Amino acid sequence: MNWNNVDLKDGSHERDSNLIDEFTFESLFTMIDCNCSEINQETVKKEFYEFLNDKIEETKSVFESNLNNIVKQAKKERARK
Repeated sequence: MNWNNVDLKDGSHERDSNLIDEFTFESLFTMIDCNCSEINQETVKKEFYEFLNDKIEETKSVFESNLNNIVKQAKKERARK
């Protein structure tokens, strides 16, 4: 999928794509196991916030790349109401 030009038209399968992927406790435990040599509150918190910040930056990038299309599609949808 081209995240720089998401198809936002009604009925598009890309329109239903998640901007932020689901993140479960199971995913967190896997991440801790793989990335934390020592497991304590400090290392777990650091790992979680680094992951979260990376996801935020990634999501902001996708949003910015598609902002013109988002605005255009939102105006079309408003006009139909």
